[in-house]
Amino acid sequence: MSNKYPKNYVLILIIFIIIFLAIIIFMFFSPGPSIPHDNKISDICKEGQCSIPSTQDFPEDNLTDTQKKLSTDLLQLIGIINLPDGMTKDNLELQMIQNHQLKWVDDTGAPTNGIIGHKLVYVYITTSENADLDLLKGNIWNISNADPAFNLIVAWVDVDNLTNLASIDSVKSIRTVLPPRTIM
Repeated sequence: MSNKYPKNYVLILIIFIIIFLAIIIFMFFSPGPSIPHDNKISDICKEGQCSIPSTQDFPEDNLTDTQKKLSTDLLQLIGIINLPDGMTKDNLELQMIQNHQLKWVDDTGAPTNGIIGHKLVYVYITTSENADLDLLKGNIWNISNADPAFNLIVAWVDVDNLTNLASIDSVKSIRTVLPPRTIM
């Protein structure tokens, strides 16, 4: 009984099937993009799925010691450094609202429609050991949580107070709280 296909074709077909299956397995089990630890700005999320592009390089030498304590997205939010090409301040704010990092409240703390009130950003504040929290409280709207073992405070801060807060000697860094991310 003779084969309908020569051995070469069978071998090529088997290799093709193996490669196809490997691609399918890789796509299904791939962990997806990782979240960078430098807190760079995200593109606008669609249905909770965010991608994080790189921002334009900027010379850190041009930043003051106070500004160096702020994350890139916070520097962009307050206008210290430029946004990436194609990104506007409105898009940045919309992204931060979607990530529950930015909100507007009135003097009582009640949410507003974003046109009036205090613009608050949700941040991690890293302090030096034994930092005097009373020095910080004048620049913090609301402390959500704290971890004294790691000198970490999680708080809502008025955007207008970010630079004042960063200028306090016991403050080491301020960066936005990143939302949890599920990788499918």
